[in-house]
Amino acid sequence: MRWAVFLIGGAALFRCLRPWVGGPENFAPFAALALCGAVYFRRPWNWAGPLLALLISDAVLNLHYGQPFFTANRLAAALAYLLIAELGRVVAARSSWGAWLGGALGSSLIFYFLTNSAAWWLNVGYDKSLAGWGQALTVGLPGFPPTWTFLRASLISDLLFTVIFVAGIEWSARRNPGKVRPILSAAPAR
Repeated sequence: MRWAVFLIGGAALFRCLRPWVGGPENFAPFAALALCGAVYFRRPWNWAGPLLALLISDAVLNLHYGQPFFTANRLAAALAYLLIAELGRVVAARSSWGAWLGGALGSSLIFYFLTNSAAWWLNVGYDKSLAGWGQALTVGLPGFPPTWTFLRASLISDLLFTVIFVAGIEWSARRNPGKVRPILSAAPAR
C-alpha cells in the first residue's frame, strides 16, 4: 500500500509543480493514475486515490490562480476519472500492452470530451449550439490556447504515464511476489 500512496502523492505533486516549472497544459498523470489505479489498487483506493489526488492538486492550483475551490468543471473532471476507472476494469480483462495503450487513448478522449463539453455548456463565451460545441472542442475561446492542444498534451501524457505506471508495477510485482498483484504477467498467453 505504501507504493500506492507514493504514486498518488507523486501524481498530485507533479501536477501542482507545473505552473512553477513550466510545461504544457493538461500534461498530467491523473488519467493514467485513474486507469491503472482501477486495476492495481485495492478498494477503495482504486477510485478514491485518483479523486483525492485531483482534489488536493485542484485546491493548490485554484489557490494559485485565485479560483474558488469547487467549480462545476471539477465535477466534470471527477466524473471523467470515474469513467476512466471503469475503463480500467475493462482493460484489465484484456491484459495486454495493446489493451493498455487503447485504454490510455480512450482515457484521453473521455476526459477531453467530457470536460470540454462541460466548459461549452457552462461558459457564457460559447454559443449553445452545435457550432459552439465544435468551437469548444477545437479552437476554444479567443485569448486562450486552442483546445485541441490540450488533447494533444493529454494523449502524450496519458500514453507516457500509463506505460511508466504499468511497467513499474509489473516490474515491482516480479521483484516482490505476493506484495503487488501483477496483471500482464498473470495473463494467459494468446
